[in-house]
Amino acid sequence: MRLVVLMVEVEQPEGISSRKLVLETARHNVITAYGRDAAIDLLRRFPNVDVAVIHTELEDSQFDRLVSEIKKICPALPIVALSPFPEENAAGVDHTLSSYDPQLLLHLLAERYEAATSDERGS
Repeated sequence: MRLVVLMVEVEQPEGISSRKLVLETARHNVITAYGRDAAIDLLRRFPNVDVAVIHTELEDSQFDRLVSEIKKICPALPIVALSPFPEENAAGVDHTLSSYDPQLLLHLLAERYEAATSDERGS
């Protein structure tokens, strides 16, 4: 089952490429945003997102505001935080993972969300 993943990053394309490449190689559809406003705009334009993946180091403490706005727009949307310090759980998210290991993200998506999304879509 292909997931639609909204990935929100702090870095421009050079920083997102490894995580995005891993997810796309696993046959997931990835839409990317480079900040809070772009993420909200994409979520409104593409409401069939299955999971949001957000880097915790967004500028100007935008992370907390973004999580809050996502929950207002799509209350049931799972949110995964990517952090250089995954032991510090981010508020309001479903999972916090290391931002340095894209395979952890791939494993989590396969284990937690692919089956649930398949059931919801009747696949």
